[in-house]
Amino acid sequence: MQRPDLGALARQMNALITATVEFAEQAADRRHVVSSPDGEVTVEMSGSRELLTVRIDPRARRTVDNLTLGDLVAETIRAAGREVDQARQALLDSLPIGDERVGDVLRDPQRLLRNGPGAEAAK
Repeated sequence: MQRPDLGALARQMNALITATVEFAEQAADRRHVVSSPDGEVTVEMSGSRELLTVRIDPRARRTVDNLTLGDLVAETIRAAGREVDQARQALLDSLPIGDERVGDVLRDPQRLLRNGPGAEAAK
């Protein structure tokens, strides 16, 4: 039984690190704006999940009680966080590392050994 090519595996790991740094830079620079269904609350969040702004439409003060408005703000912030997570996953899934995608490798690191250089020879 032949072992996987460790040199090639090391090169793939370096590529993964480079892609991860690239991902972190791209993700942090993104801005996500999410509004409540009625449009009375709008939240802006960075790709690193930093809450940047919360805007409350002036009409909300007339149409929504304080408790409901608080719930609306909290839910809109959670929705922005979900959007950031989805965008982050899509970005990871788009970054290549050899014949693989970074998102796939992070979900299943063993795939580098199964599908990486020398894997066919090891079978």
